[in-house]
Amino acid sequence: MSIQPAEVAAQYATDRNLRVRIETHEQYTVGPRLEPEVDRLLSLRGDEALLDVGTGPGNFPGRLRAEGHRGRLVGVDLSPGMVERAASTYPGVEFVEASADALPFPNGTFDLLTARHMLYHVPDVSAALAEFMRVLRPGGRFLAVTNATGYMGELWEAVAEVVPEQPALAGLLESRAGSAVFSEQNGEPLVRGAFGNVEVGLLENALVFPTPEPVLAYLGSMTALQRLPDKDRLQVLSALRRALAPRFLMGEWRVSKRVAFLHARKK
Repeated sequence: MSIQPAEVAAQYATDRNLRVRIETHEQYTVGPRLEPEVDRLLSLRGDEALLDVGTGPGNFPGRLRAEGHRGRLVGVDLSPGMVERAASTYPGVEFVEASADALPFPNGTFDLLTARHMLYHVPDVSAALAEFMRVLRPGGRFLAVTNATGYMGELWEAVAEVVPEQPALAGLLESRAGSAVFSEQNGEPLVRGAFGNVEVGLLENALVFPTPEPVLAYLGSMTALQRLPDKDRLQVLSALRRALAPRFLMGEWRVSKRVAFLHARKK
């Protein structure tokens, strides 16, 4: 059973589940960090008008404003709960409820548009990219951040081991397949088709977990498990705990991450 747009909206109605995943990456990542690489690729002067699509709780444009960005900063999200939370947290940024394929801005409004870990949730990626092109000024730049092929492969191998015992976990594997809707492989021709150009880069680091608990919290925050009745979810998490235990016998468990950047310019 694949995750439908309504379920995505429900998952992101508040930032509770997303916050679990964000904090997991913040706390357990080792190696190069995402934000410095994003900043390097954007190379902001500080006066650009920037639109962040799928902004969630607004942390990215909020960080830019706190660091002194003077230009217009706008965050768009489909979830009214996320927009409300972002607006209350970052009053110096504009936040708007809207869909990626129907942005409420005139043609040529922005110098930069970012879409961070969100295009794999969009039903029609090509339609969204066409909208991104429309609202960018000539010479404006687009940056997508997404999961690369093999992202957190060790984690998904552990989940796959438990599926025969707990078929409900198949939904987690389907959500992983859903993230492949927009990776560095199929995203490259989609962005090139919209913009006529694209540069692809990769960032490799890892999550290093000291115990199974943060792994279980991470998995438990995902839509496929959140939609289960409490009793079933506890059974699934118990089975996952048993599968994870051997991986911690020698101490910490390392889960590799590969993040892709797709960078394009409107001619």
